[in-house]
Amino acid sequence: MTVLAELPAIQDSLPEGMTVTLMYDATEQIAASINEVLRTIIEATLIVGVIILLFLGSVRSVLMPLVAIPLSLVGVLFILFLMGYSINLLTLLAMVLAIGLVVDDAIIVVENVQRHIDDGTSPMQAAFRSMRELSTAIIAMMLTLIAVFLPLLFTGGLTGALFREFAVTLAGAVFISGIVALTISPMMAARLLKKGGENRFQKRLNSGFTRFEGWYERRLSSSLDYLPVTALIVVVLIGVTGYLFVKTSSELAPEEDSGALFSFVNAPSYATSDYTQKYVDQMRELTKDLPELDANFSITGFGGQTNSAIMLWAFDDWAERDRSQAEIQGDLQGRLAPVAGLQAFVFAPPSLPGAGGGLPISFVLQSTGDPSQVYEVADQIRQEAQASGRFIVVQNSLNFDTTQLVVRIDRDRAAALNLPASQIGTTLALLVGDGPVSQFDRDSNSYDVIMQAPQEYRDNPERLGEVYVRATTGEMVPLSAVIEVETRAAPASIEQFNQLNSATITALPIPGVSTGDGLAIIEEIAAPLLPAGFFVEYSGQSRLEKTEGNTIAVAFALAIVVIYLVLAAQFESFRDPLIILMSVPLSIFGVIVPLNLGLGTLNIYTQVGLITLIGLITKHGILLVEFANQLRHDKGLSRAEGIIASARQRLRPILMTTAATALGVVPLMTADGAGAAARFAMGLVIFAGITVGTFFTLFVVPAFYAMLSRKELTPDAEEAVREDNAAALSQT
Repeated sequence: MTVLAELPAIQDSLPEGMTVTLMYDATEQIAASINEVLRTIIEATLIVGVIILLFLGSVRSVLMPLVAIPLSLVGVLFILFLMGYSINLLTLLAMVLAIGLVVDDAIIVVENVQRHIDDGTSPMQAAFRSMRELSTAIIAMMLTLIAVFLPLLFTGGLTGALFREFAVTLAGAVFISGIVALTISPMMAARLLKKGGENRFQKRLNSGFTRFEGWYERRLSSSLDYLPVTALIVVVLIGVTGYLFVKTSSELAPEEDSGALFSFVNAPSYATSDYTQKYVDQMRELTKDLPELDANFSITGFGGQTNSAIMLWAFDDWAERDRSQAEIQGDLQGRLAPVAGLQAFVFAPPSLPGAGGGLPISFVLQSTGDPSQVYEVADQIRQEAQASGRFIVVQNSLNFDTTQLVVRIDRDRAAALNLPASQIGTTLALLVGDGPVSQFDRDSNSYDVIMQAPQEYRDNPERLGEVYVRATTGEMVPLSAVIEVETRAAPASIEQFNQLNSATITALPIPGVSTGDGLAIIEEIAAPLLPAGFFVEYSGQSRLEKTEGNTIAVAFALAIVVIYLVLAAQFESFRDPLIILMSVPLSIFGVIVPLNLGLGTLNIYTQVGLITLIGLITKHGILLVEFANQLRHDKGLSRAEGIIASARQRLRPILMTTAATALGVVPLMTADGAGAAARFAMGLVIFAGITVGTFFTLFVVPAFYAMLSRKELTPDAEEAVREDNAAALSQT
């Protein structure tokens, strides 16, 4: 915004007759995205309030969880202030996700207090009893969710730069909500909830849930009779998840509707700037009647090449147009197809900062061999990739399409005519080269003096022979007497990547083909074509896609390890965390299926969403296992009896928190306009993962608890387990 504010001052400083016109403002997309996210926060808050009302049936019950939302958001803003972070798209996106999370702990507290009140306990006693039952679980859930974001805090590269503030925001909100659930929520429940104050809606709601809990208890009891079948289903689903994960399309980030499209224009190598400008004007004429067009400009001679140009089309505000950027892109590309004098292709600017410009796929061939060999291999890959039909355009950066003149001196004849070779070289350099021979000053500025022969002499190689050179005897000798001129093709420049001769293959996939799939196609084509001594590297967006994918994978693995260690410390057991984490791969199955069906791709947003999902889905397992352990400890129940009783009593809060989290991200999935693709990617992962994962949690976690948990859980047994764990750790 500072640059925009300085435009009037810049205009005032310009010479008379020169004006500054703002053609494209990328900050409009940022401002529009922030406004969309702010609106989404309000929508998510309203949805969560309605969900709580439908589950608890009381306005008083709704108020207590909703109090956690402003307290958590204000608290996390204070944390951001202390950390020196800003309010941006990712911190606001974290706040949207936090709305569904921060109410979870308060919901669990309020529901448990209400259940004890319905059993005949006074509100104050119910609050104390609930906190004795839930405090350990709430602390474990809070620490688990915070721990899942620790790897992101220490991640480098683009992922760390983008999602460090996201992780701090979400972890901070969870921490504040945990404190609220341990202090304010039970206090409010003791004061606001009343004994025997059920209205007609609550009675029907409670009666319906009682019947549903009985139905679930019967289904769960039956499933525990077939534990091997459940284990087999889990193994199969984990295998299917791994297979689908490999087959799912990937990209660095989903393409956003940025409100503008670019086009690189490439004319033949011999084209002058006048030639290129002629066809650029034709392109502008063909696209000037686009209904969404707000501004259009071009730069001929882009990159210092007379045969290159760049064009930009800026569109109306997102709310003022009916077509998306992808639809406009297809229309533009079709309009440019008749332009035969050059090659032009339309593409969107990169969605992420630091992803580089140009086409989204950049595949680099390297070799210690001759540049001509690099060109031949690269062009063969280019031709096969273009023939695959999966790309709009495939380009080879190394082209032998520049005319090169080789001047050979007949040294014997030159010596006979007393004409030194150095004199011939100096003459040619002065007449056809572009080196400065002197400088002059004007208005306190220094300018180079470049001497050249007239254009007609430089355009026709044969006319070089008409140039005369002075011999040492003082006679003038024509160059035609001592030189031969050979014309051959050569590259405009020899590229090097990591100090090796290279060629870069850039490509633009057709709609429906992700950049990850496109890069995989080129890799598959190149594999059998690469001779010995050739190497593959990546640049631009493809390089980020390769490196950031590995970074996210490491962060994901570390998140699992950290959560396991945190739970092991909380439960003082190595078995219980394993039981809780059994729901994680099954919730990922719920995400991979819609992604594999084409609803999204594996990108930087969905991968961070998967990390977030780990913490969310483990909360249900913590509730089930913690309460089952309490029941077995207090009442001496068996493993199956304890987990069945725990699952029945925790069914309603699990369903409530699932609904609040899943439906709280629906505004992200239904968003449009600026930044909608990133919000949809994150929302889809959370919605699908938490929904499917909860279903599996309600049956798979109890099954593995019945198989793997400790057989006896009494005070004496607990002490023996602690001694065994201590001995195992000391041996380790």
